[in-house]
Parts: sequence; C-alpha cells; structure tokens
Amino acid sequence: MTVRSRRMLGAMIVAAAAAAVRCGTSRPAGPAATSVPPAPGATPSPSPASAAPVPTGVEAQAALLELEDRRAFDEPLLAALARSGEPGIRSRVALALGRVGDSRGDGLLSGLLRDGSPEVRSTAAFAASLAGGRLGSELVPLLSDPDAAVAGSAGKAIGFLNRPEGEEPLAAAAIREGVAPELRAVFLRSLWRFANPASEAILLRYAADPDSRVRSAAIFALARKPQAASRAALTVALGDGDPDTAAAAARALGLLASPESIEPLTRALGGRPPVVINALTALDAVLEKNPDAALPDDRRARVVELSSNSNTNMAVPAIFLLRRLAVRDREAFRRLWAIALSGEGRRRQVAILSLAFALGSGAEAALTAAAGSPPLLLRAAAADAAGSLPLPDARAWRERFALDRDLFVRFSNLASLKTAEAVRDVRPIVNSALTDTDPGVRSAAVDALALLVDPSLLPLFADVEEKARGDQAPDVAISVIGACEALHAEPGAAALVEGIARHGRTLPARLALHSLAVKFGRALEPGPAPEYPTEKTRADYVALLAEAKRPWRARVETAAGGWTIRLAGESAPMTVMNFVTLARAGYFDGAVIHRVVPNFVLQDGDPTGTGNGGPGWEIRDELNPLEYERGTVGMALSGPDTGGSQWFVTHSPQPHLNGIYTIFGHVVEGQSTVERIPQGERIVRVTVSAENP
Repeated sequence: MTVRSRRMLGAMIVAAAAAAVRCGTSRPAGPAATSVPPAPGATPSPSPASAAPVPTGVEAQAALLELEDRRAFDEPLLAALARSGEPGIRSRVALALGRVGDSRGDGLLSGLLRDGSPEVRSTAAFAASLAGGRLGSELVPLLSDPDAAVAGSAGKAIGFLNRPEGEEPLAAAAIREGVAPELRAVFLRSLWRFANPASEAILLRYAADPDSRVRSAAIFALARKPQAASRAALTVALGDGDPDTAAAAARALGLLASPESIEPLTRALGGRPPVVINALTALDAVLEKNPDAALPDDRRARVVELSSNSNTNMAVPAIFLLRRLAVRDREAFRRLWAIALSGEGRRRQVAILSLAFALGSGAEAALTAAAGSPPLLLRAAAADAAGSLPLPDARAWRERFALDRDLFVRFSNLASLKTAEAVRDVRPIVNSALTDTDPGVRSAAVDALALLVDPSLLPLFADVEEKARGDQAPDVAISVIGACEALHAEPGAAALVEGIARHGRTLPARLALHSLAVKFGRALEPGPAPEYPTEKTRADYVALLAEAKRPWRARVETAAGGWTIRLAGESAPMTVMNFVTLARAGYFDGAVIHRVVPNFVLQDGDPTGTGNGGPGWEIRDELNPLEYERGTVGMALSGPDTGGSQWFVTHSPQPHLNGIYTIFGHVVEGQSTVERIPQGERIVRVTVSAENP
C-alpha cells in the first residue's frame, strides 16, 4: 500500500469540481505549484477565516474542510463553530478536530464529548480515537450513555485506542445486564485488541451465544489475536451458520498452528467459499509450523481438486498449499508442476512460487520458462520465486532480474529479499538499485538494506534520502524513516529522521515528526507540525462539497465482469472527487489489479502494477465512522495522508481496518464478481456518473 511518483493535488480536483458545477463535465487541469511549508515548530499564519465573520451552513462545512486539507488548527474559528446552534456543524467540528489531530484542540473536543446532541457526542467519540489516547479517560462515561449509538461509538474508540485503563470499563460494559444484543456485540468486538486471559474469558462466555450478532462479535475478537485456551471454541465456530464467523475461526486456528486443528480444518474444505479459502490458508500455516504433520489421503485429494476450481481466488490458496503436500503426494506434485509449466495468469504465478519452494533448484525448468516469458507478471513471479532458492542458486537469478527493463520485475527482485543473509549475498545488486531511475525501486533497496540493521549504513541512507529530495514521490524518505526506526537506539538514526523533518517537504516532515515522537520518544522542538500548502479558496471548497454530494456512482469493467460502486461524497468529499477526477481522465483504464488476497481485498489504482505507484500527488485522509463491511471501498495508504490513486474493495467484513483507511464508497452491484476477480486481471475502464440510478 505504498505510494510512488506523487505531487500535491493543488487545483486539479477543484478545477474538476468547478467545471462540473458549470457544465456537468470535468477535465483535469495541471497540478498547482506548491509553496514552501513553514518549518516544523514554526507558528503557522492565522487562517483567513480567523478574521472573517463566523461562517454558517455550507460555508462552515467548507471552512472545516479547508482546515482538514491543510491540517491546520484555527482555534478562533473552531471554537466559534463549536458553539453553533446546528448539531450538524458541531459534529463536523468534532470530526475536523480528530482529523487535524492537533493537541491544542483537545479542550474543544472534550467539550463536544459532553454535548447535548447524541449525534455530536457520537462523532466526538470517534474523533477522540483519531486524536490518540489523550482523551481516553473521557470516553469511559459514554459507555453508559442513554443513546446506544453514542455508547457504541465510545466502545469502538476505547477498543481502537487499546489503552490499559480502557479495558476494564469496556469489559464491564460488555457483560452488563440489560444491554441490547447489537450494543453488546459492539463492546465484545472492541475487546479484540486486549488479548489477555481476562478479556478472553469474557469473549468465551459469549462464543456460543444464541444471538448471531453477539456470537459473531465474540468469535471475531477471539480470532484476531487468538490464545491457546480459545482453540476449542474456535473449532466449534468452524461450523457456524454465518460464513464470515466460520471463516474468522478458520483463520485463527491457522495462527494457533496446532496439529490438532488439521482434522477440523480439512472438514471445513467442504464449506462455503469464505470458509474454504481461510481453511486452506490455515492448513498451510499449521503445516509450516508442524512439518511432520500430514493431511488424510482424501483431504489431500480435495486440495488437489480445489487447485482446479473455476474460481481463481479459491484455487490460489489451494495451489499455495500444494507446496506442502508435493513432497509426499505424487498427484499434488504432478498438479503443481503442470500448472507451473502450462497454467495461465495468477494460477501459474503462484504455482511457480510454490514449485520453487518445494523443489528449490529442481524448479529450474519452470523458472527458466517464466523468466524468458514476455508477460511481465510472470517474470515478476519468477523474481519473487528466487527467494525460495538456496542462496548460491538465487544469486544468478537475481543478477538477471536486476537488469530487467520493467520496473515491476526489478521491484519484485528486491522485494523477494526477506532475510539479512539474502541481502548480504547480493549486496552489489541492492547497492546498484539505490541509483535506479524509479523511486519505488530505490525505496525497495532501502527496505532491503534495513534488514541488515547495520548502524554503518546510516550515512548511506542519508545520502540516498538527500538525493531523492528532488523526486515527486516521498517513497525513499518514507523507507529511510523506517530503516532509522529499526536502528532507533543509534544516535545517528534520530539525527537522520530530524533532518527529514527539517528539510521542508510537508508529507515526509510530518511522518518524521510522528516517528520522532512515537518511535524515538522525542520532539524536534515545540510547536505544531507543518501545514500542507493549498491554493484553493473558500469558494473552491464550497464548489467541491456541492459536487461531491451529488449521487456519484462508478462502474468498473473488466473482461471477467464488472461492478458498481456508490461513492460516499458526504463522508469523504475530497477522496471522492479525487477518484472522480482520475476516472474521468481515464487514469484507471487498462490498469492491472495488482493485489488480490482471497476473502480479504481486491486492490487497484497503480499504473506501475507494483503496488508502489500513484498519480503524482497525495490527498489527506478523511477517516470517518463508516465501517468495513463486505464490499466496502477504501483508500490504500503507506502512512498518514499518503493516499493518491490506489483503492481497494473488501471481500468480507474487516472491522480491524475501521478508522485506519478512508472509506469512500460501497459496492452496490456485482460484489460476487469482485470476489472472483483474480490478481493480474486488467481494468478495461472505470466510468463515473452523478445521475440518479
């Protein structure tokens, strides 16, 4: 979910919104020039709104959107709007305070947590989760709020913050007498981050509850961070009538990796698709931790059968599992070899990876065929497969792929380096990649070198980061920050992150400041983080809001079928208009769906196909209280405010993503197609319309 090749959004989205307001169509303009942001620690100049009359209605919403876009704190304006007689405006103030995240707004947000309107209190509770743990104690009384939506929002926020002082009140709320089942389910689900015996005991109490909402929430929470004592309850849940509950239980049994789970997991291979997919992945995890364990003969035959399933997203985890079976099962070996040599698309890519894992150098024929293949996805799969070969054999392949003309292959070659030993074995290749023309490849080289955890590399990281300051993309700086975090005990690491914070580019500077506070336990100097520059006027934001609130729908078409997304302009106006602008420019047309994790997500929007590309700008996160259900559309990130063009659709409910990635739409037609689309499929076109269906 990383970003590559990005510039500031500037006037492009505004121009599109204004044009659409005028004539019903929009065309992207060139990106606006960016101004130099204030240095970290400097006091930003007051917003023009501070000296103006207090806005109302849509003007007030536009003023708050502007502050969110700049990540600016304007206390007079926010305080005035927090006193508005309109609950909707006060609610938007709360959300803006959470999104901007400035600690100077804590007093205002604290007052909104006690507002007379349930709408405001509920939004303020969500906003408090975005602001960090500073207001955690003030959320506890809201667990008993007479309004169920407020109590639920407080429970979600306390769980999200995962602070020790919140666990006991949340647990007490979950077992309170007379709590409605839907609210009890919220409290139970929110306990998942507190993985300890006390919370586990409460969750086990409700794991077989007759109410499906309560039972599902308890199993979800047990499954996210499973404990050994939960294995029996999770095994029972494999047979739950709700496929998402059963699939969560299967995933958890894989994490626990007990050989005793093999038999119930193999029985689950006859269930519904989400359960089968998760059971296959879980069996792979169990066999990895228990190499002497084996599947019964009839269940091995079932895995081979599933590897030919018409649904590629069902077949792929089965093909991965074949690599565990191929050593002992002749039919599994033959099937894996046949797919690796003559299969198609994602199936063949996965088979090559699995064959290299199972045979090592014995997979040379399949690797040779793939490495010489015109399709870059197949060459990239071969580059990835090199990671499973013995180091001396892998070296020759990596030298070959390092010279590939396509950046995707070069990127995959570096991404296949998973250990410090592998990096040392091909250090010249990694060093050479530091001067690659593509910033994403350079970033991957830094990530590889970070595996060495070598303090002597800090001067090299500093040099690479300094030379990358002319890039439009922030990728190298982001990777250098990550490398420094791995060396946080070294004085030079903190100094390098401080340098990134000072050099003036807003996004890396803000990420560096966050890293200094969270990973290094220090602040660069007193004062706020730098604001993002913007050339948009208040009228521009008014126009953007008006356009975003239209009934936008997006139609995504592929050769394998299509689906329709209803865009959520009310909840994420800048994100929606960013998507609309890109779609109207044909940006997504022809793009490869570069990431599919069966029963999790489909991801698209990267012109490079590496998962590391973007449009040339970043947009601000618009985190909102919407939740990740089946078919929810979200914005992919590599850190706060790094969204651009990559978006994803969930195959199934994923509550652990709530409040982390901006939700800006939902699939309203064709979700079954979304769940069958394989990785590597191309988008034919994405069209958008604001006409009522």
